[in-house]
Amino acid sequence: MRFSIMGGDPRNARLCEILTEEGREARLFLQEEIAEAAAFGDVIVLPVKGMAGDLFNGFLRDKQTLVTGEDFLSREDFAVLNAIPTAEGGLELAMSEMPVTLHGCEALVVGYGRIGKLLCKNLSALGAAVTASARKDSDFSWMDAHGIRANHTLKLDGTLHRYDVIFNTVPHLTLTSARLREVKQSCVIIDLASAPGGTDFKAAERLGLRCRWALSLPGKCAPESAARYMRLVLGRILAERGVGL
Repeated sequence: MRFSIMGGDPRNARLCEILTEEGREARLFLQEEIAEAAAFGDVIVLPVKGMAGDLFNGFLRDKQTLVTGEDFLSREDFAVLNAIPTAEGGLELAMSEMPVTLHGCEALVVGYGRIGKLLCKNLSALGAAVTASARKDSDFSWMDAHGIRANHTLKLDGTLHRYDVIFNTVPHLTLTSARLREVKQSCVIIDLASAPGGTDFKAAERLGLRCRWALSLPGKCAPESAARYMRLVLGRILAERGVGL
């Protein structure tokens, strides 16, 4: 079985190397090399983001398998694994921007999904005083179980001045211009949400706040781990489709 791995992401480049190290025949192709990739591979793997599967319409043969970014992103197992380097990368960015240590700081995590849970866990382990915000009662129960201070995302107004670092994981506008005016100048904001993000970035710039919108962190900060997660989930996807490795 031969693998065509489409480039454009450090994860895919490393995935190609991992498959080769396993003794499999794999080649990395540029994103414009669609015809060449389709001619070579029995399995074609696209980047997690930035390349649509319909680009291969008219190029694929019978019994070829196309694995798209959406095939990865729609899976809970991949989303959980992907959250690990995202959370760690967010902490790395925060530490590079903050004038104080995470230990002893007041930290707010907006959103208590996969990334939010990992951020709270890691921040607590580093000695930060952690508050998380959410909207669902089940999330508040998990916060209580994990010893995390809780706030409702709709009730953040009037509280934001106390934080040294704020992490947003909610992919819609949450840190509005009005809320950002409450944030102290020394606070660092790390937005980990997918487009369009959850921060009014123009307002943050006008206010002189240190704000970083960190997209695609797994491929940037931990391409080795991210590629290994892709390899694991790729095997599961192929097995579910009846394609043996």
